[in-house]
Amino acid sequence: MRPRVLILTFAAAVCLAAFASGQRGTTAERLANPQSVIENFLAWQNPPNIDMSIAAEGMAINPNHSAERRQDLARQLKAVLDAHGLIVRVADIPTNADYVEESSGRNRYRLFPVRLPGLYLVKVDDRWLFSRETLSATPALYAQSFSGAAQYLIGSLPAIFQTRFLGMALWQFAGIFFLLLFALVLRTIGEFVLNKIAKWLQKHTPPTWDETIVLESVRPLGFLVFTLLLLAFYADLQLPVRMNAAIRFALDFMVAVSLLWLSFKIVDFICDHLLRITARSDTKLDDQLVPMLRKSLKIFAFTVGVLVLVQSFGYSVGSILAGLGIGGVAVALAAQDTLANLFGSVTIFADRPFQIGDWIVMGKVEGTVEEVGFRSTRVRTFYNSVVSIPNSKLANTDVDNMGMRRYRRIKEVISLTYSTTAEQMQAFVEGIRAVIRANRYMRQDFHEIHFNGFDDSSLNVLVYCFLDVQTWSDELREKHNFFLEILRLAEEVGVEFAFPTQTIHVESFHGDKPRTVGKKRSNDELAASIVAFGPGGNLSRPHGPEFTVDGKKIDFTPGTAPTRGAV
Repeated sequence: MRPRVLILTFAAAVCLAAFASGQRGTTAERLANPQSVIENFLAWQNPPNIDMSIAAEGMAINPNHSAERRQDLARQLKAVLDAHGLIVRVADIPTNADYVEESSGRNRYRLFPVRLPGLYLVKVDDRWLFSRETLSATPALYAQSFSGAAQYLIGSLPAIFQTRFLGMALWQFAGIFFLLLFALVLRTIGEFVLNKIAKWLQKHTPPTWDETIVLESVRPLGFLVFTLLLLAFYADLQLPVRMNAAIRFALDFMVAVSLLWLSFKIVDFICDHLLRITARSDTKLDDQLVPMLRKSLKIFAFTVGVLVLVQSFGYSVGSILAGLGIGGVAVALAAQDTLANLFGSVTIFADRPFQIGDWIVMGKVEGTVEEVGFRSTRVRTFYNSVVSIPNSKLANTDVDNMGMRRYRRIKEVISLTYSTTAEQMQAFVEGIRAVIRANRYMRQDFHEIHFNGFDDSSLNVLVYCFLDVQTWSDELREKHNFFLEILRLAEEVGVEFAFPTQTIHVESFHGDKPRTVGKKRSNDELAASIVAFGPGGNLSRPHGPEFTVDGKKIDFTPGTAPTRGAV
């Protein structure tokens, strides 16, 4: 049995040697195309077949470098790729010996054009080699990726820490634990210091915005410090490249989240400060502008964060934006209504045709403005429904803003019967003018009260005046009071309101006397009635009638419950 075992062992050795020889090939074959160079560079640095002389062949662009120097550069470059979690997909590398880079038109191939643009191969004569720029940058990249102190500490550990468990050395497990602990401690210290700074600012500086922004930034800054520390030292753990790739992905995502969190806090602080400023202004439209600005800034910050994250994952943001630009025409055509509404909202905020709370009339829509958004404006109708009007339509349509009226017009035609005498008519007209002068809610500089026409069944008096009130509710209340005064004036003067009827007057029957209408008043009495309805007159009630209970007046002030004894 022993000779047979020896024969089998010898045959296996021969086969392995032949396989290795086939894998090695010649130097010219190994440097014939970009894929072959990278494949040998990686394969001969991984166990069990480690041969640095073959792995470093692609480093031979500088004839002054010794074999040991080329091998050292090969180790450093491989370590940098592993530390950054850069997985090389060998199958995607071109095998064409005359490969030409599209951007430069040269025989050049970049491994990671976004993450490591300085790492590339060039063709020299019939060989593909790592460029001089790559060899020059490799030591600096290695120094940036690994801490010298950490490497010295790892090299000084006892041999027992090199014992492997679950595919990792014991010192790597210990390193993960102490790195997380170190990052958490520094995060806690950083948050403690920032809180102390905020309290100091609160005591020693008059404005409140400085300590507010510090307090709002404590947690996102602490999270950012924690993530950056892990990002700075995780490569020293010398973990496998695929594990490093997963860790780098997670840490880049955490950095983006922390920066986005911090930017959101800053946006909230700025917008809250603007809200306090706009609250002191007369217009309410700028109060709606601040929430829109808050949304816009957060969307912008989120977009920038996503682009930075995509860039860190090795994708070219420029190429993505260029692709979006090519399809931008189609997107613009599809979203032209949305863009029109967006520009319409800009027009509304620039021209300010109305503000929040205004009563507007636009076509068949009538109500109060509740909200102005990016796409539409919401109007609460008087039957309590909500109508959303596209901003593009609002910007190009006549909008009657009832809320911007300084005065509320009253235009009425009061019809009196033909039994009204000239003296009564003049007293009635002058009495209405006196009622207007006595009411502080009426516009005093302009009003028209005139005997205005003869109708089929009435004498018409034009009442054209204005109320100086702010809301529709106030308008209805004062209009009510004004009409009550007219009713009381008509009763006092002795005139009668007409309505569209036909009345047959028979002046005489046997034993009957002609009917009399209203009170009989002399000219002096009529003049006294006019004065009594004027400012300070004893019959003037510009704010409604007075009622008494047990000899005490009752106050009917709007918005309050009637109270006895109030004047």
